[in-house]
Amino acid sequence: MLAQIEAQTKQKVGIVTDEAEAFEKCDAQDASPLFTTLPRELRDLIWAYATAPYEDPNAKFEETAYYYRPGHTARLKTDTALLLTCRRIWLEANAMPMLQSEQSFYYHRAAPDARNPQWMASLTDHNRHNLGHIRLFCQMFAIEKLEAHAGSLRDFCCLDKSAPALAPQAAFRPRMLQVTIRHTDWWFWESEQPLRLEDHWVKNLLNTPDLRSTHLFKLELETLDYKADQLATIVQRIKGFESECKPTHVIDGKPTATKFVLRGEPEVSTWKGPANIDNRTFDPYFGKKWLKYHVVTLTWELRFPSIPRAFVPSLRLAPRVASDTPPPPTAKASRYLARLRRSTRLRRGPGPLKTFSRGMHAARQSVLVEEQKAAARGESTRRRRFELCMGALKAKQWEARWRDERSLLKFEGTIESQ
Repeated sequence: MLAQIEAQTKQKVGIVTDEAEAFEKCDAQDASPLFTTLPRELRDLIWAYATAPYEDPNAKFEETAYYYRPGHTARLKTDTALLLTCRRIWLEANAMPMLQSEQSFYYHRAAPDARNPQWMASLTDHNRHNLGHIRLFCQMFAIEKLEAHAGSLRDFCCLDKSAPALAPQAAFRPRMLQVTIRHTDWWFWESEQPLRLEDHWVKNLLNTPDLRSTHLFKLELETLDYKADQLATIVQRIKGFESECKPTHVIDGKPTATKFVLRGEPEVSTWKGPANIDNRTFDPYFGKKWLKYHVVTLTWELRFPSIPRAFVPSLRLAPRVASDTPPPPTAKASRYLARLRRSTRLRRGPGPLKTFSRGMHAARQSVLVEEQKAAARGESTRRRRFELCMGALKAKQWEARWRDERSLLKFEGTIESQ
């Protein structure tokens, strides 16, 4: 139904989520002690508990799978039945599922519940605003490609030729980003090669402008128990990493700097899994039934050095300072520029007259092509204006109906033409 309305009106349909704006359209539930006796802080705890993600007991993973590990032994599931009980609860709790959920992206050997760029592109603006925990399970060869320029991390998670393009920068602002390197993600883990980690991609993550609205960045490194000393050497080295301190937000009208700083000591945990990974017997583990894993997690916290007591999550959506470092040209753009440069150079020929004639012919062809494109653009613009005019009339009819029904639906702006 919503798709039909959007097709008729050429406008995007959304829903009112602001409690102050929508409160008059819902029953205050004054007869319920849930709202008249319990304070909002306790209600929020109830909503958070009821919508917290959990491992679905009916969707267990194969224990030998590459993606099987504590916290990921089954599909993650969120129950949202609470949001259907009444409008008042929905207004108070509708952000909870996204705020608490863990959206996992796998860079090879993905779990059945893996997210992808198509999923990211399908999110509403409201869900993107409340994007909570993004977790990247990356093999080394994939994460080492990550660069530090603006948009690099967003594109790493969200860019795909078959997925709709996301709006820039503001579309990717998770509250927490976690990168997990599992035992089977290290270089040549099958042949028991020593652990090695390139520093550049960790520093790129700390310095990318894409994370300067993210409260926490976690790096989880996993290996086998008898390689704990090798991992300790790596952890000791990267413990000293801090991001560059750069002005990234505008607070009280002034550019304000942020930086990532390591929070506390690394956390250490262990777990045990079967030795026949992916139902295969690897030579180093021949004769073993179980493997013992050693996991170290480092956490960096975003801070505003000039506002040491600031509560960062409340400032994460403050206006951003525009990045003055443009991203490098893509391969497609580079090929286009090369063709453009070649087309402007005079080709060698048997004589100046033939060269001039060829140039005039090419110029005429170019003019004709541009005129045809301009005519097509003009026709498209006129058709678009007509559709928007008719859509505006339909939109007014729907708005009048929603007012009469005290509906929370609303229009959020014109749908951009594809």
